[in-house]
Amino acid sequence: MKRFLALIMIAIVFSLPLVAGAHGNATHVMGTVTEAANDQVTIKTPKGKMVTVFFSADTIFQRNGIRTSDARPQVGNRLIAEAAKIEDKLVAVEVKFASPKTK
Repeated sequence: MKRFLALIMIAIVFSLPLVAGAHGNATHVMGTVTEAANDQVTIKTPKGKMVTVFFSADTIFQRNGIRTSDARPQVGNRLIAEAAKIEDKLVAVEVKFASPKTK
């Protein structure tokens, strides 16, 4: 029984790097949209950093959890983007956004 538990623990330890590396080289950006254009947005992160994320023809957009091809984030929207660094720019692969909740 002790050997079986030891084997299970070893398997778990060796599988952790697979879980941690599941997202590849993507950069996650989260915050509030402060500037918006059709091909890019500027986001203020919770730490106060300003980050610009560009869109491509392949960028996937989700507004309020619904995939959409024509909607774009607007100023004030909460946003989470998964982006790849291409030629010193963050280019979004997937963008999820929603209007802030009213109090």
